[in-house]
Amino acid sequence: MWRAALFFTLCSCGAVSFGVEQDLPRQDIQGSLLGGVLPSFLPTSSRFTIDLSAEVQKRGTGPARAAYLKTLTLVIAPNTPSASFDFLDDVHLFAEGPGLAKVEIAKLQPVPKGLTTLKFEIVPDVDLLPYINAGATLSASASATQPRTDTSFTGKVEVEVRI
Repeated sequence: MWRAALFFTLCSCGAVSFGVEQDLPRQDIQGSLLGGVLPSFLPTSSRFTIDLSAEVQKRGTGPARAAYLKTLTLVIAPNTPSASFDFLDDVHLFAEGPGLAKVEIAKLQPVPKGLTTLKFEIVPDVDLLPYINAGATLSASASATQPRTDTSFTGKVEVEVRI
């Protein structure tokens, strides 16, 4: 009985949480020996497809009260082994959704040279729950030049769901 009361108390104050991961689709950027300004870092925006209701039900917890970005990582795809993220100077990632203001959720400024994996600095205290519920998309802005070779990358987002 006391365990149930403790669990209820922890849930009601947001102390219970779990992580949910989502893979980001592969992105391809055409290379150019001439370089030039890169018009768009993410050729297409990526959708958040996390089904929070299913995740909560799977764990047998109450409804989600908040969702916060925990990690965001981009990795050069295996088919482009000589590529790196050297073409990037800085990157800012945003969440946006219908009827919601566009909000910065992660950044990397400056992007260190020679990396094939980027781990972003997460903007604290941005509750993504309304964005995920609204079918949010991720978009990016960057200061960058076109890479010298064709470059592909994938990514992973981890969200902490609080009950």
